[in-house]
Amino acid sequence: MTEVVYVTNNSDKDLNFEYNFVGIEFPVGKTVEIPLKTAQHVLGYGDDDKEKYLVQLGLIRLHSELEDATEKFKRIVVSETPPGKNSSLPSAVGVVPLRIEKSVGGKSNQRVA
Repeated sequence: MTEVVYVTNNSDKDLNFEYNFVGIEFPVGKTVEIPLKTAQHVLGYGDDDKEKYLVQLGLIRLHSELEDATEKFKRIVVSETPPGKNSSLPSAVGVVPLRIEKSVGGKSNQRVA
């Protein structure tokens, strides 16, 4: 087993936490190298029951939120091998943003492409 793991945040929000008085940030779409002990303690790496880690990270407060939080948590990928070059980000080739026009009243009118 390795001493470090690679965590890729594929969710829709940045994930921030503190472990051993050190702030750690997982930006969306980026891979971060962290010590194995940190991944085990904070993300439950190697533990099948993730409920206590979801509570610890503040992703759930009520048991009824467990199913949705578990689905979101599955988007955080932990691997013992570093990702290949440019493999963690989806391609944005051919993606055209929608144009939004502002009217006088401050409301936005969205033009359909």
